[in-house]
Amino acid sequence: MIWKCLIVDDELIARKLLSEYVTKIPELELVGTCPNALEAMNKLEKEKIDILFLDIQMPDLTGLDFLKVLPYKLLTILTTAYSEFAVQSYELDVTDYLLKPIEFDRFYKSVTKVISASDKTVSSAPSSEKTAQPNKLFLKANNKIIKISFEEIAVINSQGAYIQVITTDNRKIMSLQSMSKMEESLPDNFYRTHRSHIVNIDHIDSIEGNMIRLGEYSITLSKNKKEEFIQMIDGAHFL
Repeated sequence: MIWKCLIVDDELIARKLLSEYVTKIPELELVGTCPNALEAMNKLEKEKIDILFLDIQMPDLTGLDFLKVLPYKLLTILTTAYSEFAVQSYELDVTDYLLKPIEFDRFYKSVTKVISASDKTVSSAPSSEKTAQPNKLFLKANNKIIKISFEEIAVINSQGAYIQVITTDNRKIMSLQSMSKMEESLPDNFYRTHRSHIVNIDHIDSIEGNMIRLGEYSITLSKNKKEEFIQMIDGAHFL
C-alpha cells in the first residue's frame, strides 16, 4: 500500500526537509506541502490524504486548532520545536509527536508507528463521503477559519480582492480570495449570474427582468447569461 502524505509547516526549510524524508521511504507518496492551515484545508477537500505531517506553531491558526476543526480524523504526526504541547496534542489523538530538529531515523520510526497503527485509527473520511459532494466549506475571516454549510449561503458578492458571503440569516463574512476560486468550490445549485455575484438558486424568490430577488437582496443577472440561467432553473427556454 502507498500512503499519501501532506506536509503542513510555515517554515520552508522544514517543508523541504520533511519532503526529502518522505521521498526516501518507498511506501510514502508526497501529495503536497502547505505553508498554512487554510491551504491545507483546501487540499484536504480535493485530495485523499493518509498521513498528515503537521506543525503546531503557525500564524493565524495553530496546528492544534486546525485538528479541532477537521471534519474527520487523519493519521497525524505533529512536528514542532516546542515540547510543552505534547500533552495537549495527545488529547487530540495524534499518532506521534516529533521534536525539531528532526533526524531521519526518528522520522522513519514515527512513520512505521503510524502504518502499524492504521488498523486502529480512522485515517481518512469514509469512502462514501469522499465520493459524495462536500456539503460545506471553510472560509478564512477575521484571523480564524469559519465553517459554513452550502445551504446557509444565499449570495456571494465580489468586493475587490475579497468576497462577501451573505447567509440566509443575514450574516456577512468577508474572505480574501477570488470569485473564480470560490466558484470552483461550489455545488451545482450555485450560479454566477454576473462577474460580481453568485447566487444560491434554492433561495431565489423571484426574477424580474435582469434582477434576481433573494429576500432583501437584488442581484444583477447578466443579459448574456439570462437564457442559460432560465433553462437551468426550470428547463424552459427564455422567451
